[in-house]
Amino acid sequence: MTHTADHKKHETSPDKNRARLALLILASMMTMMGASAVAPSLPGISAAFPGYSESMVTMIVTLPALAIVLSGWWIGIICDRVGKTRLLMVSLALFALFGSSGAYLSSLEMILLGRAFLGVAIAGIMTTTTALISTYYTGRERARAIGYQSAGMGLGALVLEVSGGYLASIDWRATFVIYLIALLFIPGIYLTVKEPLQKKKDSGETGAHFENESTYIPVGQIGLILIGLFGVMLMFYMVPTKLPYLLQEAGITSTLLYGVLLGVPGSIQVFSALSSSRLNTIFSKGTLVSSGFIFMAAGSLVIAGVSELILLVGGLVLTGIGMGLVITMLIGWLSEVTPPHKYGIVFGLYSVFFFMGQFVSGFVAQPLIDMSGSYNTVFVFNGIVGIVLAMAFVCCGVRESMQKKTGKRLTDS
Repeated sequence: MTHTADHKKHETSPDKNRARLALLILASMMTMMGASAVAPSLPGISAAFPGYSESMVTMIVTLPALAIVLSGWWIGIICDRVGKTRLLMVSLALFALFGSSGAYLSSLEMILLGRAFLGVAIAGIMTTTTALISTYYTGRERARAIGYQSAGMGLGALVLEVSGGYLASIDWRATFVIYLIALLFIPGIYLTVKEPLQKKKDSGETGAHFENESTYIPVGQIGLILIGLFGVMLMFYMVPTKLPYLLQEAGITSTLLYGVLLGVPGSIQVFSALSSSRLNTIFSKGTLVSSGFIFMAAGSLVIAGVSELILLVGGLVLTGIGMGLVITMLIGWLSEVTPPHKYGIVFGLYSVFFFMGQFVSGFVAQPLIDMSGSYNTVFVFNGIVGIVLAMAFVCCGVRESMQKKTGKRLTDS
């Protein structure tokens, strides 16, 4: 029996495929609510624990990202050894347990410990969902699925931030209850997401694709992609952490307006990510990644020179367009160049670099503000970073194109 025929024999029904993809996307959404969902409750937490500094309370938001950075590599190794589906279900259960711990723990130290373990659970969810999508889907199907995943992450950030804000208005502890939503996805994942088989091509067993079974690992390409993921998150997290202060400098003080403006990039990211697979049929991944960074750079420079609200919204829209393109294309690119048997480790590194950008952004921004005395400098810096990364991916694309032409000439001769 041929590989194609065998694949069809083992293929699940279209309805089950759709349910599987939907559950993987819903699980991916959890990664974006890891820290941001409880951000609106920070003033209430500070009031509940008056003996602790504001920076200590703020660690409730930043600590999960640090835990992801420290654990992502090990989570990736475990993923390759114990299986993606099992680790995903365990990670969702831990996400619900430790994420909701702030609702019932009595000391800030214990809440912070729970947030650290929450970061480990997020690393597990992020690594396994992306690895499973990359394993189950190939070609245009994979590009479309990753576009859906990226859109889901953007939509999740928007919806869950709003939900977190509403729950915080009831009570600061109520915000932590939102993490229990992860428990709803475990039964569905158990029923629809089976562990992909990765046997030899002639073994007669399928369930996963074999397009990347080469043992060769393109370290240079993977390194550049990981740097790109770090850069996009470094740039993106400057917006929610520093834009409110920039607006205050400009005389805009409405917290409701802050929330609406901060939701603009996430909502635009949804549409940008969904359109990326179609754009990828016309343009190369390198071109789209470079364009995405240019969009983000332009958006940051517009925000830096904010003088009117309409211009600010335009800058946030450009940022969202770039975010959707860059993340979707980089994840798809990483899936293509990584051998399937290394998905766990490489996507573990993906989660490390992704959240390292988030964690480092605050440490990069503060010295810039201290030196210049203005929040505009942060967004000018963002613009420079975006242009540099765009140039790096342009050079990578030119080099790849030259290598392909050289290879083609050698083949023809």
